[in-house]
Amino acid sequence: MRPKLFAAALLCVAALGCAGKQVIATSTHQQRVQAEAALRSAENSQAPNVPEAARHLQFARQQIADGERLIQEGEQEAAELRFRQAAADADLASALARAVPLKNEARRASEQAESLRSRQ
Repeated sequence: MRPKLFAAALLCVAALGCAGKQVIATSTHQQRVQAEAALRSAENSQAPNVPEAARHLQFARQQIADGERLIQEGEQEAAELRFRQAAADADLASALARAVPLKNEARRASEQAESLRSRQ
């Protein structure tokens, strides 16, 4: 009776191990898809034209490439982290693409206002 119980327990542990790997692979795939979507979104914005944002686009591209390499090496958790970093850098690039031109416009408006005050 005990050998059957041991075999059943061993089978359960093996099944859980296989299921765990599938969950990790699915999670890594989802992170990769999200990172690539964030990168495409940033590339389609003004980010490539704003130097500060373009730098973060390059970081995101490199992190996606690193994540793909890590998947090939079987390092799923490290790959998932790289994809999360890539998505964050791509999101930052998008935010900078919106913020930097607004900051420059605000600076110009402030300079114009100061120029008008000095003429009075």
